[in-house]
Amino acid sequence: MSRAALLAGTELAGQIAADTASRAARFTEAAGAPPCLATVLVGDDPASVTCVRMKQNRSRRAGISSRHTHLPAGITTGELVGAITRLSRDPAVQAA
Repeated sequence: MSRAALLAGTELAGQIAADTASRAARFTEAAGAPPCLATVLVGDDPASVTCVRMKQNRSRRAGISSRHTHLPAGITTGELVGAITRLSRDPAVQAA
């Protein structure tokens, strides 16, 4: 019979954050610029706004720059694809 293990989520999250910061620092040293996370938000859903803000804060603490593109809810698919394409072609934004 297997036993359940207690997972210390806060401790694990701290370890992941520290590892991410270390990796970002190595990237910054090698590339001469910090890694960059791009976020795109369409509309004003409060939960999504909060999620993006949390990503930006965590990125900053880890030494990762962030770029946010906020688009109106009524944007066309073509306009959205154009915004994403511009970010994809931007050498300052790294693909994960």
